[in-house]
Amino acid sequence: MAGTVVDVTDSDFETKVVKSSGPVLAVFRAEWSAVCRALDPVLADVAQEFSGRLTVARLDIDQSPQTPPRYDVTAIPALYVFKGGKMVATRIGPSTKNNVVELVTPHL
Repeated sequence: MAGTVVDVTDSDFETKVVKSSGPVLAVFRAEWSAVCRALDPVLADVAQEFSGRLTVARLDIDQSPQTPPRYDVTAIPALYVFKGGKMVATRIGPSTKNNVVELVTPHL
């Protein structure tokens, strides 16, 4: 799965994101959102570029409605960086690849 975007759900978010041994970019999204769909190629590029150093995970808020409220997700797309079991950075809304790289780089 190195270099790919991993889909996570309510049942495995804690294990694959929060308890991950390395940094994780978790993206809260919805398939119906054009802004979220437009972000997918950016996430794929970031996953490939930082393969082995960063996990990129997506959670669909409609299919997994229990996790977003635990992290106060009120708008999408919501990009949260987790490291060492803690949320260390966030970005809400449309993002370019440069925006995402600037968000994650300090935590690698």
